[in-house]
Amino acid sequence: MTISDPDPAARTSSEFWRRTPPALFPSLMGFMGLGLAWRAASQFAPLGASPVASYAILVLASVMLFFVLACYLSKVSLRPRVILEDMASIPGRAGVSALTLSILLFAAAMVPLSPLVATAALVVGLLGHVLIAVLALAVMVRTPQGLVVSPAWHLSFVGFIVAALSAVPLGFAVLGQVILVATVLSSALVYGISLFQLSQTETPPPLRPMLAIHLSPLSLFATVASLSGRGLLALVFATLAMGLAGVLISRVGYLIKAGFSPLWGAFTFPIAALSTALFSLSGQVPLLGWFALLPLALATVITPVIVLRVLRMWSSGVLAAKTGAAIA
Repeated sequence: MTISDPDPAARTSSEFWRRTPPALFPSLMGFMGLGLAWRAASQFAPLGASPVASYAILVLASVMLFFVLACYLSKVSLRPRVILEDMASIPGRAGVSALTLSILLFAAAMVPLSPLVATAALVVGLLGHVLIAVLALAVMVRTPQGLVVSPAWHLSFVGFIVAALSAVPLGFAVLGQVILVATVLSSALVYGISLFQLSQTETPPPLRPMLAIHLSPLSLFATVASLSGRGLLALVFATLAMGLAGVLISRVGYLIKAGFSPLWGAFTFPIAALSTALFSLSGQVPLLGWFALLPLALATVITPVIVLRVLRMWSSGVLAAKTGAAIA
């Protein structure tokens, strides 16, 4: 004799948030980045773009981010160890790191609207990312081949540079400078080891979209250096970012060989970050403002598509199963 589930609907609803996958956050991070890129575009005078588009994107991205964040934190509150299980894989660590980085992007979005809210989000996001970095390192030490360098290291250990996007305009210039120097040094290590590994081994096709993450630090360094008044340094990083973008574009077939997956979310933020970086330098080199339209157009086309596909996979339960999200 079998006992039927008294409330299947309730059980299904419960499972929905109990297995919220961290794979949602990279694409949402990209959506926030797209809003910031459009805000930078609206400040490029020759273009004459309205700030309405940036506000609309940032509001929608923020609502989506906090809904997903509430679901994930509910999952963690039910069984805290679940976050360590989610971080057992490279994509999982990237996803959880993108969670706190998205909060830091929200802080950057709020700077011109509410410095108080921006400061609060900066503190929460920065402290949260310190915790995530410590957890990531602890998990990696205990995981076989966990210390093998991957693009996800940029998110976990170099991602602090995102905090400088709000720290500098909020008046925390020293904090911004410390973060810039520390992350440039740590990224140099990641880039160096990554180049060596790429020359020795082949990246598995399913993980290749994550190689696009390498574009983010250079773009963010350019933006933060520009915000800090270091124009020459910003130009150097922007030039390196454009060069790397060219390499990635030339290998796009290689990057997407495995077909669509939630890891395509890794394409979204780096493209938006490059656009923002180029717009930030348009005051020095006006031509860069026009070049910035290329990644902006690309990000505007692909980011909503990827976000919607990932959200649809989540709502159907496919995303959690496909990414191996832990259950609370």
